[in-house]
Amino acid sequence: MRARFLPTALLALLVLAACGNTADPVSQHEVRAGPPPLLGAYKAQSETARAVTGNVRIDRAGLSFANGVTLYTRELDPRRGHDLIARGGASYAAAVVGASDVVVELRRVNQQVIAPDAAAIHGACDNAEPPRYIALVYEPPGHSVTLMVFTGEEPPGADATQSRVCAIYGFTAPEGARTREGVVL
Repeated sequence: MRARFLPTALLALLVLAACGNTADPVSQHEVRAGPPPLLGAYKAQSETARAVTGNVRIDRAGLSFANGVTLYTRELDPRRGHDLIARGGASYAAAVVGASDVVVELRRVNQQVIAPDAAAIHGACDNAEPPRYIALVYEPPGHSVTLMVFTGEEPPGADATQSRVCAIYGFTAPEGARTREGVVL
């Protein structure tokens, strides 16, 4: 019995060794380099944000706006301020008139939930096309954030030709210090 167990155990060890380090935990961590995700409550700062969205709560799962709209999102690889938002287009920093070292959290919009009395978030783009991507652009520690809304199936980027900016909204943190989990009052 011991002789039959040994080849089976050896085979199992070889299979585990072959599968062993296919995903290096360090390299997966490096994909999400930079500051932790932006979280917390923000007040509408720009006239457009006050008129269209109202205040916003940013969570890991998405954004909830005071106007009754919730965007469920999935975070994508981080971008940098000098990265282009479209082929031949402006950078994130240029689009929001910020420094080139701004933090850019790019997220795919998985679902937009609209309360019965709320208006969808579309901005200047075709009202029939829902937002597909959003970018949260800010300078650490995140006292203010600019929300860029994109339509089109492809994510914004240097090679993107089917992605376009539909709206830009400005938000500011209420008085208090920014932390990883939001605002401390």
